[in-house]
Amino acid sequence: MVKAWNRIKIGMLAAGVAMVAVSDLGLRAKKQRLTPTQAELNSVLPGSSVKNKLLKPIPHYPGVVRSGGGTRRAAALVTAELPPRIKGYVDEINLLFALDEDGRILGIKVMSQRETPYYFRLIRNAEFLPRLTGRNASQLAEIKVVSGASVSSKAIIADLQAASNLALKEIFRREVPPAKSAPRLQAYFQPSVFALLIVLLLGLAAAFFRGRRFRWLVYGLSLAVIGVWLKTPLSLPHLFQIASLQAPWQSNPGLIILCGFVILTTIFLGPLWCARLCPFAALQDAAFELGKKHRWRLSPGVVRFARELRWVVVFAALVLYFPLRIRSGAEIEPFFHLFAAEWTAAGLALAAVTLLAAAFVPRFWCRFFCPTGAILILLSSHRRFFKRIEQGIRASGIDSSGAGDDRPGA
Repeated sequence: MVKAWNRIKIGMLAAGVAMVAVSDLGLRAKKQRLTPTQAELNSVLPGSSVKNKLLKPIPHYPGVVRSGGGTRRAAALVTAELPPRIKGYVDEINLLFALDEDGRILGIKVMSQRETPYYFRLIRNAEFLPRLTGRNASQLAEIKVVSGASVSSKAIIADLQAASNLALKEIFRREVPPAKSAPRLQAYFQPSVFALLIVLLLGLAAAFFRGRRFRWLVYGLSLAVIGVWLKTPLSLPHLFQIASLQAPWQSNPGLIILCGFVILTTIFLGPLWCARLCPFAALQDAAFELGKKHRWRLSPGVVRFARELRWVVVFAALVLYFPLRIRSGAEIEPFFHLFAAEWTAAGLALAAVTLLAAAFVPRFWCRFFCPTGAILILLSSHRRFFKRIEQGIRASGIDSSGAGDDRPGA
């Protein structure tokens, strides 16, 4: 039975790798939609027509807007046709927008997007795009970004402003002052990034200098900084985005540092993130401390069976996320919802149930269900192979230097 299950797991792993590769190739072959429907065009610039598209000086749909008894020229544009393209948290957001010759935004419509569903839901729920409508392009930077989706909302503001300035200059022949762009490395010099680095280094130290008080200190800092402040614990969507080569390498320095740290330490030290740094693991350990007097003693057979469930969870999430393109299929972890900018009843219920179970069974979610932990175990599984090689070398005696090793039969 064990051998059969191991073969099934190998098959699921091979199928998972194939699904990631096929999905990635299909996504790269799929292009953003560039032509709006007439209804979409009417929603941002009434009276314009998709048949009257002009390609020069830049692609746009001309029109007019009436106000105060007069008319002003206007144009509708598709951001995917203009440089720079809006790059959100992970991938492009393609907008249809219209502005008049004075630079006022008349309307915005999302034509297509490949953004992480959670962050795009935050943008929609905050009615972020309607807040941009009616503003002058030069005033867009004054709009408050969406909490929890600041990377995506900042990208929309910056790139919409750049596209508007390009339209004012090329279509309406207006002089536009050059936009000031902050140095790319400036994003790394933020208090949140420094706090994250300190927590990660303390977590690394916890792997070598073990102590109960130090462990709880690291747990508390990780919970406060990574969970509550940054709201960015490593989760399944991040790993799937890395597998798809769609991680926000340039727009989110905190996530770059976190993912790089977790991957490198997992390869060389094992799942250090799960053992010492995960904020949800800290909450589970705290729950177990409160309820350890009522600990449930599970039989070894039940534990061995339950530990295999996380591989089923990983495979189910892979199927939903890649071939079926149900991106919310990766949002199945309780900490993804607990450490979020916007809570949902279902997400909080899942977190509450798993923490309640952790009060009686240590690391309930981590040991039996966590797909992120399972992938990190897989990433560090090569260390067992090298340990076996080292044990074989020692057993052979070919690398021994002790006295008497050259005796016959030694």
